[in-house]
Amino acid sequence: MHLVDMPVYYPPHKGGVEAYAHELHRRLLEADPNLRITVFTSAVGAPAGVQRLGERWTVVRWPGREVVSHYPVPYPGFTRKLRALCGPDTVLMTHTRFYWPHLWASLFAKRARLRRVHVEHGSSPVQSGNRFIRFVADVVDRITSQPVLRWADDVVAVSRSAARFVRDLAGREARVLYRGIELPSDVVASTPVGEPVACYVGRLINGKGVGDLLTATADLRRRGVPLRLRLCGDGPAASDLRAQATKLGLADHVEFLGAVDHDTALREIAACTVFVNPSWTEGLPTTVLEAAAIGRAIVATDVGGTAEIIDDGVTGSLVPARDPDALAAALEAAVTDPEREARADKLGEVTRERFSWDRSIAAFAAMLVGHDPDRQAR
Repeated sequence: MHLVDMPVYYPPHKGGVEAYAHELHRRLLEADPNLRITVFTSAVGAPAGVQRLGERWTVVRWPGREVVSHYPVPYPGFTRKLRALCGPDTVLMTHTRFYWPHLWASLFAKRARLRRVHVEHGSSPVQSGNRFIRFVADVVDRITSQPVLRWADDVVAVSRSAARFVRDLAGREARVLYRGIELPSDVVASTPVGEPVACYVGRLINGKGVGDLLTATADLRRRGVPLRLRLCGDGPAASDLRAQATKLGLADHVEFLGAVDHDTALREIAACTVFVNPSWTEGLPTTVLEAAAIGRAIVATDVGGTAEIIDDGVTGSLVPARDPDALAAALEAAVTDPEREARADKLGEVTRERFSWDRSIAAFAAMLVGHDPDRQAR
């Protein structure tokens, strides 16, 4: 069998979907020695062309342009390249509903009578950007995202909240398959010396809520609660966030570490007092999952599948999105909680047990050949 997977971004480009896809590919190849995988992705983050990751693992990067930030559109020749990759033994896979190449792949698979599996990572309409961008995204969801979901032979949702979103948007059921999480053996949680440290890992875009985190931190420091921030990531909002930090008097208390590699991000998470994810929208947030598996105290917005990782008030704290006051209160409670380490240890134990690739990989393998025992039993 030949799987042609089409995540719009792929490592070395950093992000949750691309990290998910890369790990999924590695696991599928380990499970099936007869499987070949070709990743057909954009040339954002790496040169266009062909890259060999293994004997049965190839990456083909198409050239294109990001007309809108984080929304690459391929140059002419995209269809010809896709057609050349596909044969009678091909199964197509797409990730996240609203990208133009995925609509085209849906049409192509339908006409070529190829099996297609879609993985939905989103759990709400687009929240980032200005009002116009959100309006355009809503139109895209209503016009183009529905065919991507409805025409797929199978739809996988990365969380229960993503499955509900698929049902509401496209009127079809999605199979919930949690991703697994494994950490390097040398990543061990430790408590920083001195002032409490909150760590954030992710892109610096307004939809991630980092501005809310800066506002909450400034409020805490004005009230005499010491808290330092270490922000791992880069993005189009970086300069605005730096200016906001200076305006709020946080220049000496916030460190912008820029884009970091995955190992560095994990070490930052392991060394902080509390991990914070202030995002306005998520599917199943990878960084929250990693922080939970490490056994860190977590404060996060209650969006997407985050509540499927954290039991609010038991293993961590969930707050409403876009609410800096609630975020500040939760951060203060976390850094002063005498049971913080015990809660974090419990969270790590539960997370490592619940989120495993083993069952999900078996279900993915069955879907690729059009066999779903769970569906037949229902």
